[in-house]
Parts: sequence; structure tokens; C-alpha cells
Amino acid sequence: MAKKSTPPGRIHGKKIPAEQLDLPITFDAAGKLVTLREIMAPGHGSVLTFASLTPKKRAELTAKRIEAQPKFEVAMVGGGIVDKERAIEEVKAQTDIGQVLTEIEERVINNLLEQVADK
Repeated sequence: MAKKSTPPGRIHGKKIPAEQLDLPITFDAAGKLVTLREIMAPGHGSVLTFASLTPKKRAELTAKRIEAQPKFEVAMVGGGIVDKERAIEEVKAQTDIGQVLTEIEERVINNLLEQVADK
């Protein structure tokens, strides 16, 4: 019996949120931003791991992910309410708050990439 293919956005029966599919998730070897949807496409080339990115590239990726979201707001102990505009500024300046936001995105990205790898 032929194996059923997994619909796009679904991995092992777990649905990846649609908004995550089109957010940048890493860079390719040429430095172009790559989305999760692109990584999931058959025959996609190699991409850089988050761990291999420089702090500047990590901040750039995080800022691009925040910019691409229609709404962004997070409450942080010691940082108050951080809206989209402030989050982008903090990330680009690599402040303590920006670094925390980058670490959060790193965890999200790694989780998504692990789900895709387990496919």
C-alpha cells in the first residue's frame, strides 16, 4: 500500500501554525532569508543553523521575524510591555531585552526545525 503524504504544514499529525510557515527561519549559504515553507519543500538546498549565525545575523533574523508578524506584543518582567516597534529596536540594538527576544526566537526556530527534521 502506498504511503500517504503529509499535507503541507502538518508533521506527524501535528499542525504547524500557518503564520510560522511564511516567517523567515534562517539563511541559506548565499545569505538569503529562508522560510519554513521553503525548507519543507522537496529538494530545498542547505541552510545555516541558528547556532552558526553571528550575533548580528541572529538579531537580523529575529527582527525580520518580528517585522513579518501582523501583531507583536510581549510582557516582560523588568521590561514591561514590549510592542512590535520597540521589540525591533531592542533586537537591532542587541540590548538585554533584545537578546532575550532573540533567545525566545531561537527556541521557536529550533523547535520548528526539529519538527521538520522528524518528518
